[in-house]
Amino acid sequence: MTNDNCLKGIKCPQCSQSEHMRITAQVVCDVTDYGSESLDDHFWDEDSFTQCPECKFEGKLIDFRVPELPPDPEGMNDKRAKWAGCALLRFRKLTGADECDAVCDLLCDLMHWCDRNGQDFGRALDRARFHYEAETAPTEGE
Repeated sequence: MTNDNCLKGIKCPQCSQSEHMRITAQVVCDVTDYGSESLDDHFWDEDSFTQCPECKFEGKLIDFRVPELPPDPEGMNDKRAKWAGCALLRFRKLTGADECDAVCDLLCDLMHWCDRNGQDFGRALDRARFHYEAETAPTEGE
């Protein structure tokens, strides 16, 4: 089922479950010694504690957000991203780079590689942008 309401764009980053989440919400209540009564609707935001009831992964709601992806007219961009992920994982194992620095470090090292192998990094990067734009261009009617 595609979520298009409260859970639109939300899925567990660990198990990919997207049908049911536990989100800590806030509500204003009128409280007396005899009990409480809600005065308003409840609400949550990107910083609200969230837990997947399936695998128990927990974090802030923003950690569960699925990024909006550009169009994929050939249906290949998941594979392309996976290939890049494999290259980054291997790079991290070889260098010890942490996840947040790996892309930057790899690009920097590719610049050094280009220097030593007669390649123009800027030109290659321009070509890469051209390819990326072609691979994410919306098809007619989108």
